[in-house]
Amino acid sequence: MLRIYSKDQISELVLSMRSRDRLCHSFLLVGDRGVGKKTAAKYMALEILCRGQGEIPCGVCKDCRMILNNAHPDVITVSASGKSGNYRADDLRPLISDAYIASNEGGYKIYILPDIDKALPAAQNTLLKIFEEPPDHVIIIMTAEKLENVLPTVRSRAIVINVPEASEEDVVAALAERNIPKQDARRAYQLFGGNIGACIDYLSGGSDELYLRVKSVSEALCRSDEYALMKLLNETDRATAVELTTELSKVLSEAIKRKQGYEDQSFYSSEARKLGDTTGTKALMLMYDRALEATKKLKGNAGVGLTMADLGAKLTGRL
Repeated sequence: MLRIYSKDQISELVLSMRSRDRLCHSFLLVGDRGVGKKTAAKYMALEILCRGQGEIPCGVCKDCRMILNNAHPDVITVSASGKSGNYRADDLRPLISDAYIASNEGGYKIYILPDIDKALPAAQNTLLKIFEEPPDHVIIIMTAEKLENVLPTVRSRAIVINVPEASEEDVVAALAERNIPKQDARRAYQLFGGNIGACIDYLSGGSDELYLRVKSVSEALCRSDEYALMKLLNETDRATAVELTTELSKVLSEAIKRKQGYEDQSFYSSEARKLGDTTGTKALMLMYDRALEATKKLKGNAGVGLTMADLGAKLTGRL
C-alpha cells in the first residue's frame, strides 16, 4: 500500500471534502523537488476513488488496486514534451476535450499534472476553460516547485497546498522500506532534511553528483575563485544547467534568509551559512537574481554555453 509521510493534513483535507461530498475540482501541491508532491497526488487519487469499506484508502478494492498498479483508466497523468520538461499547449489541449467525456468507472476522472510551473504561459492558459467551468466529474491535481511560476489565473482557481517535509523518524521509516539502515537514513536526513526523495537519491547515488556540483559552486563563490566557478558552470548540458542554476538559487535564497535572521533547515544549510558569512546581503540578492535569470533563459532555449558563461561573469562581478 502506498504511504505518505508527515502529510496527514493533506489526507485529512481530502477525506473531509469527500465525506461532505464537496470535493474541489482543482488542487495545486507546492514544494521542493523530492518532497513527495507526486506521491501525495497519487494518494489523493486513492482517497477520492476508493470504494472500499472502513479505512480509506483501503488498498484492496478494484479502484485502489488499479491506481496502485498505474492502470486506472480514470487517473490520467499528463506528460510534458518540452526539452526542459516544460508543457506545451499541444500537451494540454487533449485534456480539454477528454475532460468532457464521462469517466470509465462511473466516478471522478482525475488528471495529474506534475510540474505545472514548468508549463509555458500559453500552455497554462489552455486550461482556463476547464478551471472556470469544470465538468462535475473532473478533478485536476497539479504539482509545482515554484508557485510564482504558476499563472495567477490558474492558482487562484485551485486549492494551494504547501507539501511539508517529513520528520526525521518518518524519513527513517520511509527509507527502511527500501532496506536502508537507520544510520544511513539519519546521515541523509542531516544533509537533506525531511526531503525523502533527495535522501533516497543521495543514498542511491542519483543526486549526489548534482549536490556536489552545487556545493562546489557555492564554495567557489565563497573563495571568489573565478576559474573554478567558470569551469563548474561551463561543463554541463541543458538539463543539468537548469538543475544547477535552480539549485544554486535555492542556496542563495537560504543565505539571504539567514542574513535576515531566518534559520531554514535544508540540505544546503552549510553552503548557505558559509555564503552568508562571506558575502553581503546586497551581493547575495544580485547573485540570486542572476541565477533566476539564467534559469529562465535556459528554459527559453537560450544557448547553454553563452548563458552559463554570462552567469559566471556576473557572479564574479565582471559584468
